[in-house]
Amino acid sequence: MRSSPRGLLEPGITEEVLDLFRANGTRHTYQKNQLVIAVGDDFDNLFLIESGKFSFSSIDRNGRSSVYGYKSPGSLWGLAGVLLGTPATFFFEAVEESAAVCVSREEIWKLIDHDPIIRRAIIRRLGWAVFEATTFGHEERMLPLKKRLANFVIRNANEEAVLELPQSVLARNLGVSRYAVGTQLQMLKRLSLIEIEYGRVRILNKSKLMQFGERS
Repeated sequence: MRSSPRGLLEPGITEEVLDLFRANGTRHTYQKNQLVIAVGDDFDNLFLIESGKFSFSSIDRNGRSSVYGYKSPGSLWGLAGVLLGTPATFFFEAVEESAAVCVSREEIWKLIDHDPIIRRAIIRRLGWAVFEATTFGHEERMLPLKKRLANFVIRNANEEAVLELPQSVLARNLGVSRYAVGTQLQMLKRLSLIEIEYGRVRILNKSKLMQFGERS
């Protein structure tokens, strides 16, 4: 059985589940900056990321793009859209030369009907998605900016512990001004939790940054 490229799996997903998806899908490669899914497109496939990195983003009413996060090897994209048959609400784009296994809606439903391993995995994954959405909603209402910022950086950093977002985009994701984000980033830097680089934030001490983001 193949191991995950990063050794990290999404909640509810096992290596056995990934191998079942690989066996029932088709591998595709994508060039850097290639748009894979646009807002409004039908979700015909579940994407299992095999190499490289993909971003998911949206455009606000003023035409500004906001990146909400990234998908790296071993992660899935489009599960809910495939199951519900709803149009995409994000742009899904290859950040670098990347590859993904595409599993069609028809194959997904066949696996659900005939394979209890897939059924359990999908139920668990969707359950985690509800939990994560509820947690995010609570943070938006209750947590101060400094804690929301710490949590956002942790959630969306790549395998090298780097969040590749400029401060202006980070501010739009958090719904605050760039000045407010910059002030909080400088405070985290003074605590030696992060480094601030051009267009990116590097985590120096993840465990302490996680503690900083806890509700207290």
